[in-house]
Amino acid sequence: MFRKFSFLVVLLFLLQIFVFSQSEGDSTFNLLNSITKEKYPDANVVIVLDETNVDVEESGLSHVNKRQIIKILTEDGCRDFSTFRLDYDPASSYAEIKSIRIFRKDGKEEEIPSDSFLDLPQPQSMIYWGPRMKLASIPLLNPGDGIELKTYSKGFVIAYLTNGQSAASSDDERYIPPMRGHYYDVVLFQSDNPIVKKSYTVSLPKNKLLNAKVFKGEISFETKYDKDRVYYKFSKENVEPIKREPAMVEDTDAMPKVVLATVEDWPQKSRWFYEVNEKAKAFEWNDEIAREVEKITKGLKTDDEKRKALLAWVARQIRYSGISMGKGEGYTLHPGIMTFNDRAGVCKDIAGMLVTMLRCAGYKTYPAMTMAGAKVEDIPADQFNHCVVAVELSPGNYKLYDPTWCPFSREVWSSAEKPQNYVIGKEKGEVLMETPPAPPEDNFIKVVSTGTFDLEGNYEGKMRITGGAYSETNLVWIVTFSDRGELKATFEGWVKKISPQAELLSFVTEDPVDVNKPFFIELKFKIPNFGVKGDNGFYFVSPAAQNILSNRRLTDFVSAIKGDKRQYDIFLRATRKFIFEESITFPAVARTKINQEGKKVDGEASSFEAKASINGKTFELKETFTVKKKIVPAQNYQNLKESYEAMKDFGAIRYRFSY
Repeated sequence: MFRKFSFLVVLLFLLQIFVFSQSEGDSTFNLLNSITKEKYPDANVVIVLDETNVDVEESGLSHVNKRQIIKILTEDGCRDFSTFRLDYDPASSYAEIKSIRIFRKDGKEEEIPSDSFLDLPQPQSMIYWGPRMKLASIPLLNPGDGIELKTYSKGFVIAYLTNGQSAASSDDERYIPPMRGHYYDVVLFQSDNPIVKKSYTVSLPKNKLLNAKVFKGEISFETKYDKDRVYYKFSKENVEPIKREPAMVEDTDAMPKVVLATVEDWPQKSRWFYEVNEKAKAFEWNDEIAREVEKITKGLKTDDEKRKALLAWVARQIRYSGISMGKGEGYTLHPGIMTFNDRAGVCKDIAGMLVTMLRCAGYKTYPAMTMAGAKVEDIPADQFNHCVVAVELSPGNYKLYDPTWCPFSREVWSSAEKPQNYVIGKEKGEVLMETPPAPPEDNFIKVVSTGTFDLEGNYEGKMRITGGAYSETNLVWIVTFSDRGELKATFEGWVKKISPQAELLSFVTEDPVDVNKPFFIELKFKIPNFGVKGDNGFYFVSPAAQNILSNRRLTDFVSAIKGDKRQYDIFLRATRKFIFEESITFPAVARTKINQEGKKVDGEASSFEAKASINGKTFELKETFTVKKKIVPAQNYQNLKESYEAMKDFGAIRYRFSY
């Protein structure tokens, strides 16, 4: 009797599982069938459902279950989902593909065998910390098919440099975040594909309070609790895909998002960063380091000179290469002694080396976390990707140094990092701070052009190019990142922007390695028949006004100027001020005087003004183009576009010299 009863219980249990499985499959088919190409004519795929459920333990250890249902609408969408990849770091996180099911258009359902999933090393370059990936090959899909993806993960991934440790224990202790007892996340509620419904639910022990805020749009929020836990659910429905624009800000500054953290405030985060590195003895030095510091600073009189000399040594001597130190990788700075011996590290280790040497030299110095390229929202979540150095000149007064940036720069802190948020790791704790914006005059580029025409319209000239701050560093990089053969070809390309007939005669630059001297590039060139002959004279355009420096770093704003309007803000590398001055000598006195002014533009984001004249035997030009903001708001786009088009129009003007 007992055996018969047990058999019936098991049978009933299996029947319940079967019924549940059938109903879940039917529900998924119903969701997929509601999505058609007619409803989403521009989409290759539609994310029908994207739900994440996170359970956080008292220790901060998080368990993440994720489910996605995706409808394929086109052949391109099929290609996009030929494989599925799930990244993780075995030292600090665990990841598992729970299941992948295919729902065919004809109503058939198939599940990919879990024994076909692969566990492989991730491709690595410059940072070698042992990250891995779960990889699944998806059978050939056809438009109209659907996919259901279920994954589970636990642990943490430090955002400072994406990956974590390389060696740890075998139990769950390794998955507890370094800021023990706390949880954080940044959740985006938009993607490149339409989303029908997305939800993110996090459950926390009742004693843990949550700081959370919605940015860049509206996201629904609800909460509930039981006797042990509090549940926070964020959701959004019918989300249009992001329409990408050239040179737009990062996704985290463009998409609707939730930033959440159980950390109380930034001073608490600051104290943790200080303590974790002090405990690891990251900034101790030995006699060898002390001797090197003395050697570097010997004979220097001012504190600024000494700090800059130490910065230059670290920037040049510690190459960028991420070698794992084991436990603590990703959030603990390598000990200065280790980095000094290895002569290698990533930004946090290069910063740690400078902190060590500056402390050895007697300066009160701390590491700082920052976010290069995006904003840090005022919620104390981990929103950092870079590490720098702060020297306390007086109580609460800091000077920032970035040794990763400075191998070939006269700046100690990049003007590309102005404005930028940062948090200093300090024993008493610091708030979230922001560097002030860089005035465009700091990042000037000046082109001084001189030349002569003969009566046949042949031109021979010289251009001297100088820059300040970030712009000067860009000019230096053109030289340091090229061999001499490539450099000649680069400069030939510059002068050919004036005329296809231009010939580079010679070039000379200041020593790019000597950061104590202002840098310059000087080009000598000739242009046969540059002047188009007419009666008793010729026509010509201004060589200086042809914007020969147009490239992705020096004139990154050019790529942003497409179309009549923008939805998203423009991310530029820095503010800019271009100054063009030109003087050309004619072979005879001009019969007529010419005074030409460009269209004057002045707005919140940019400005332009220019004038040119012919008087006697001389042509003179003065032109200024200014980009006033590093992040150009979408509403200022027309101003930027108008200034740039005014500059292009002025460069196209043909002048007539007659004698």
